[in-house]
Order: sequence, then structure tokens, then C-alpha cells
Amino acid sequence: MEEVLKEKVKSIDSIIAKMKTHGEHSLVELLKEEIDKLKRLNEEYETQLSNKTVKNKETTATKTKYTLSDGSIYVINKGKNYKYLYDSNTSVITYEFSNGQIERTFPTGIKEIRRTDGKIIIKTSEKEYDVIN
Repeated sequence: MEEVLKEKVKSIDSIIAKMKTHGEHSLVELLKEEIDKLKRLNEEYETQLSNKTVKNKETTATKTKYTLSDGSIYVINKGKNYKYLYDSNTSVITYEFSNGQIERTFPTGIKEIRRTDGKIIIKTSEKEYDVIN
């Protein structure tokens, strides 16, 4: 909630700053520009959302597999041990485990592990890794 309020205050501050720097623009013109920008963002969001609709669902004894309209694959393990998403646009595989840990594997082989204690581990190979607190 606090983050949303901060974002709204930031938007209002940017409108006020534009009014101060562009004296010839009226408040109505600036608000129309902001509304147009929001409409474009909403259209982009709707396009991305429509690309992620479920095209096919396969259920087996151990898992449920969803194929999305953009070619991505989302799998939920029945034991609720993990979920994973293969994003066809970026070729990134994301695992989410029941303990809250999230692992992302990139096409380059780099693995990002976000642990529940807030630590982020970047693995470049089996033996080489960096820990970010």
C-alpha cells in the first residue's frame, strides 16, 4: 500500500514539475498526455496478458502442465513441492519451491537463487558462486 502511494505521489510531483518547466502547457493538456501514456501502458499490458493465456492443460498423477499461447510452459507438481515456468520468449526457467526459494536458470547457464532469508546466490558454475545479502 505504501509503495502504491509513493508511486502516485511521484506521478503528481512529475506533473507539477512539468507545469513549472513548461509554462505554456495547461493542466488539462498535461493530464491528457498522462492519460494517453497510461492508455498505451494498459494496451501493452493487455497484449502481454493475452500472450500468457492457457492454450492447453495436461494433468497426470504427479503434475499439471499448462501450455500458454506464447509457447511458455507452466508446471505444478501435485505434491506441491515445486512449480516451474519455462518462458519461451527469454528461455529462462524459473522454479518456485514450497519453502519459498526461487531459482532462475538463464540460457547462458547462470543460475540465480533467491533464498527465503533474503540472500541471493548467483552461480556461474557448480563450484563458482557469489552471495549477495
